[in-house]
Amino acid sequence: MCSFKLIRLLSFFLAVLVFSEIHAIPATDELDSLFEVVSTQEDGIEKVNTIIEIARKYARIDLDSAMMFAEQAFALSNQLDYDKGRLNALFRKGYIQKKKGNYNTSFEYFTEFLALSEKIQDSGNMAKGYLEYANVFRRMGKERLASYYHQKSIAIYLKLNHKWGLLSNYNSLGNLFKSNAQFDSAAYYYMQAININKEIGSVNNLIIIYHNLGGTYKELQDYENARKYLFMALNNTEDDNKDKLSVIYTKLGNVSNEEMYLDSALFYYKLAEPLCRDLRDLRGLSDLYMNYGIVFEKKGLYDLAYHNYNLALKYYKEQNLSKGIIKACQRIAEVYSKRGNYNEALMLLDSCYQLSKSTNRTNERLSTLLQFSEVYYESGNYRLSYDYFNKYNNLKDSIYMLEKEEIIADLRIQYDRELDQAKILALENENLRKTKQRNIYFFTGLIIIGLGIFLLFYLRLTARKNRIIAEQRIRQLEEEKKLLAAKFLVEGQEEERKRIAQELHDGLGVLLSTTKMQFSSIKDKSPENKSLIERATKLLEQASGDVRKISHNMMPGLLTKLGLCEAVEDLFERLNETEGISAHAEITGGRERLPENKEIMMYRIVQEMVNNTLKHAEAKHLGLVINVLPEHLDILYTDDGKGFDVAEQLESKSLGLQSIQSRVNFLEGQLQIESSPEAGTKYTMLIPT
Repeated sequence: MCSFKLIRLLSFFLAVLVFSEIHAIPATDELDSLFEVVSTQEDGIEKVNTIIEIARKYARIDLDSAMMFAEQAFALSNQLDYDKGRLNALFRKGYIQKKKGNYNTSFEYFTEFLALSEKIQDSGNMAKGYLEYANVFRRMGKERLASYYHQKSIAIYLKLNHKWGLLSNYNSLGNLFKSNAQFDSAAYYYMQAININKEIGSVNNLIIIYHNLGGTYKELQDYENARKYLFMALNNTEDDNKDKLSVIYTKLGNVSNEEMYLDSALFYYKLAEPLCRDLRDLRGLSDLYMNYGIVFEKKGLYDLAYHNYNLALKYYKEQNLSKGIIKACQRIAEVYSKRGNYNEALMLLDSCYQLSKSTNRTNERLSTLLQFSEVYYESGNYRLSYDYFNKYNNLKDSIYMLEKEEIIADLRIQYDRELDQAKILALENENLRKTKQRNIYFFTGLIIIGLGIFLLFYLRLTARKNRIIAEQRIRQLEEEKKLLAAKFLVEGQEEERKRIAQELHDGLGVLLSTTKMQFSSIKDKSPENKSLIERATKLLEQASGDVRKISHNMMPGLLTKLGLCEAVEDLFERLNETEGISAHAEITGGRERLPENKEIMMYRIVQEMVNNTLKHAEAKHLGLVINVLPEHLDILYTDDGKGFDVAEQLESKSLGLQSIQSRVNFLEGQLQIESSPEAGTKYTMLIPT
């Protein structure tokens, strides 16, 4: 028996030594201590827990080694019939595969983890499993399923009042929305995580959340706030916390890199590099070499860029990270192309394409096809450039269709699971009914009487319910009728405004201009009436200007010809000409035309807000920001005037506010007004396009 244990122990350390030789990554002092502990332990629960801790430590420096120890812990747990050990080992295996990017394999391990958690009724681990499901689905690009399992996890953690679980979910939801480019929602959940963390008091989690907020602002290209939160993370990080310091320094370098502060970027990368080396963090070193290469490429130092990209490629290959390998090869191909070595670039891109195809990385296939097109274009082969651009577009379209099918499939899976749960519940109810059948016979008569009474009440309630529904339907139809009438009225008003403006401009305006010309022609012929004619001419000029102003206010020509954005910018340019007023308008996003009625209505809203400011606010500064997004417009209008009590004005049914609110309602949008005396006014609107 002793010799058998000795052989197993020697095999264990032999595996460790062989694996360490292959990857050339020596163990840390903590791991050395754990190896000493495990060497003295008998096969039992304590040994399982020690091996799992070794796997957890190795997950930071070598994922393959971590996986090997997790497998050993799982095998020993099975031998001991130790459920908690099996759970921890399964979780560790799923986590390691997730870090390696093997999301399908990770999903399988977490499915086993959840099944075992449900079997032993461990609600805490069930919530933990749902959280990891969500994290895996997020990385697979299945945002709907990720959000669904986050909510399931949060529901359990709320019942358990588990602050740590809630914190992890909120932070992960922030990551989900950030990866989906919904940065406002991401910031909201990060703030929720910060509030939870106040109750926990975890500095490490605060560092992570600040780091994530900094990354969110980096994506928004708000580099000032990005640096602010990254420095907040840095200020809360101890000097010996090399893991977090390396990540923060790298992120600060990335911010400087994007701002084209290239020397500053190199400074931060050089701070991160020795930390990654001390941690044996191959992934961090790989990414750093990629960042070095990007900086040197921007500087035009292609030899240094080429050298660093190759170092990154070497480390990515050691970790078998296909995504990193593809990205490194793409950057090397770009250097080749800039040097004019088009054949080498094309050969390398062909390898990228084959690898992305074999590893089913569609985003990398897309970027490789686009880079093929660019290289062929630079080399002067426009026909092949065009062919590859078409391949890129065709693949992009097919991916879009595939994503739609996957969403439908995911919803079907979700529906089937809910249906299975309903069937299980129905079966349990049926079994319960059978066990109580004998007792039910004793009360059959009572039940029949009860059913009769219930039926009577049911019929009365049904009749009442139908009557209420009919009344609600009538009210709904009346509201729809009023809305339709209001729509026709508003559209008719705008059409009449347009017609009157046109007639003023083309009719009365032309007539006044002609009259002015005639007065000018007779001025010299009638010297005795010269002063009278000049006064009349000035009056005609004033009348002509007033006609143009009235015509422009009723229907700006720029609005109908060029659209909302140009009309608003013109309005604010004219405001800047007004003495004592500084007006600024900023429009971001696309400038595609909207339906004419919608543009006119939105222009009227802006016009009404400006008029309110000019009439009542005594403001010196006006600001307007319109953010044009694919499905809606975000509009923010501010002034530094004397402000007002919003509730009081709404209660008094102010015509200006009512006009704005009614037009926003007409556009099915949302309006929020923030103001108070001597504090300026802020209008926030969300208008669907």
